Amino acid sequence: MTRGLAYLADERGAVLVTFAIFAPVAILLAVLAIDTNNWFVHSRHLQLQADAGALATAKAFQGCFTNPATANSAITALAEQYSGTGGSPTYNRQVNGPGTPSVYEVFNAKSPYQQPSLVDRSVVEKPPCEAEMADVKLTQTNLPWYWKPFSVPYINAHARVEILQASTARGVEPLAVAETAPVAAAAYFINEDNKEILVKETLNKQPLPNAEGQEVWSGSPLSVTINHPHVGVVIALSGKTGDTTCGDTFVNCYDESTGTGPSLLHIQGWQAGGTGSWEAPIAREVTLQPGSCTDAYFAAQGPSCTIGVTAKVDVGAVPNPPGVGVSAVVGGGAAVALTYNAVSKLWSVAGTPGIKLPNAGSNRVDLLVTCNPKTSGSPCTGKKGTQEHKVEDVQRAYAAGASSGAIKRAWVSEPGKTEPIPGSLDADSYESCAGCTHKLAVTVDVEGSLGLAASYADPVRKLRFEGEQGVRAGCPPSESPEQSGSNYRKRLEEGCPGTYKINTSDPGCTVLTSPFDCVKVGLTGKDTGPTKQGISARIETAPPSGKHFYCENNWKNNNGGGVPIIPENDSRVIQLFIIPYGSVDEAGRSVLGNEDIPIQNFAAFYVTGFPGDKCKTDPSTGNAEIVGHFITYINPLVSSGEGKCVANSFGECVAALTQ
Repeated sequence: MTRGLAYLADERGAVLVTFAIFAPVAILLAVLAIDTNNWFVHSRHLQLQADAGALATAKAFQGCFTNPATANSAITALAEQYSGTGGSPTYNRQVNGPGTPSVYEVFNAKSPYQQPSLVDRSVVEKPPCEAEMADVKLTQTNLPWYWKPFSVPYINAHARVEILQASTARGVEPLAVAETAPVAAAAYFINEDNKEILVKETLNKQPLPNAEGQEVWSGSPLSVTINHPHVGVVIALSGKTGDTTCGDTFVNCYDESTGTGPSLLHIQGWQAGGTGSWEAPIAREVTLQPGSCTDAYFAAQGPSCTIGVTAKVDVGAVPNPPGVGVSAVVGGGAAVALTYNAVSKLWSVAGTPGIKLPNAGSNRVDLLVTCNPKTSGSPCTGKKGTQEHKVEDVQRAYAAGASSGAIKRAWVSEPGKTEPIPGSLDADSYESCAGCTHKLAVTVDVEGSLGLAASYADPVRKLRFEGEQGVRAGCPPSESPEQSGSNYRKRLEEGCPGTYKINTSDPGCTVLTSPFDCVKVGLTGKDTGPTKQGISARIETAPPSGKHFYCENNWKNNNGGGVPIIPENDSRVIQLFIIPYGSVDEAGRSVLGNEDIPIQNFAAFYVTGFPGDKCKTDPSTGNAEIVGHFITYINPLVSSGEGKCVANSFGECVAALTQ
């Protein structure tokens, strides 16, 4: 027993026993540590693969705007090639580890490979051009067996590139183009005799344009009391949301070209009472009919087209006494005889050949009643010579021109009304009285927004950087507006320094710090020389890094008649500032006193002709203009965006890594 106790007390060999017990545990921990590190390495590299696959698709999205089918194939192939899961050559394969890494990719799918319980509801499961995203999900499956009891059978990685509307820009040319479409509109019914506003009708933009691609703005019928002989309709178009007050900045009112001139549309208020005679005739109702003018009240064709006139004229108890005639005088032109209809008891002349509108803008219609004393039974027998009596300003016909701005059609209607005069398009003649109230609605068709080219055959746009449409911009706006010609030429050649953003909160341009959301207009001291030299240098002799000047421009029929496929490095693609509708006057001066104008958008323009172009692509290009087409363009210099950049949206796009 003593010997046994001695053996038990002997500590020799204890370390060996301890080692034998804990060695396997230590080895297992070491293996676990090594493989855990390997797991993290694989996870990190898998994320790198997903990012590379998504980012590789960015440039290929440009093809969505010209050939979506080809672009869809290219985008999916690039995502697979750069994520290391396929293609030839294949890039960014998973790093080595135990066994051969098994990596699987799913593209624009809600769930990763073999994991239907994981659902990403933000994914659009459509081809990339339609989804406007490249969503890459990668899964590695052959993990060590000991991770599986811990519910870690896979490694997942996820990345997404989306095509967004650009909200910032760099390298923009110091050229600004005023938007041609308003963001708000209203119609004012006024008493033309004293300019009193009778009622204001808010006009709403309709979802679809008309057949000519023009925006349609219309109002809901409002009660209008016709108790004046001259009720005018003034149309307010605004570049500022929520503001349609005539006289405010960015608000243009038509036709207010003279301040006190006639309105764009006119409603005759005629009197039912009283007794007329050939010496004191009364015009009861006067309406206009189309001729070569498609609408006699607002002739979109401008002056020189023809209209018809129909009038109910009270010349006494006998509606058509012998020797009495009625003529119409339009816009101060020659008198045109009207013919009497014994059935309808109306005097009229048809629109063909009709009466020509002599003037742009408002053309007043007067009636001239004549009486020939030599006609047997004439009421003016015994008078010397033909008698004439004029009934003035009984109706108006407007011919579109500079004073109607972007308005292409305009009319007043009364829903449910049956026109008493066949062929009368508008509701522009009513009895005038205290209780003569009608539900009237105004509709105007307005020149569409600055739009993208829709096909190879689209006519070129001429952007002349003088006057109302386009202006030379000063950038950054914090600089003095009195820039030298050499400085402006440098800006054209190199682009505006700094970063710019769309103005969403400072329409008065009170803060001029980077990123800038305003530009200066109304610059002085820059003649056509610096403009010509700067544009030529920017496109032809010193394009930005990575850009190439194609002497024979790429606006070619290379896409089945659609918008041409433009190389990514074409220096003829330039960026422009878009400023609000109504922000500059006809001379290109700011409507704001400080000359700073908010940036509404950015746009990409493909230049097919410019002053000094040695290729003579468009020899008719003037010294202060460029010609070409607005296009959708994914700008590699843009780093941020907001909202989807659909293929037909105006402005620039950015390919952003959003997840």
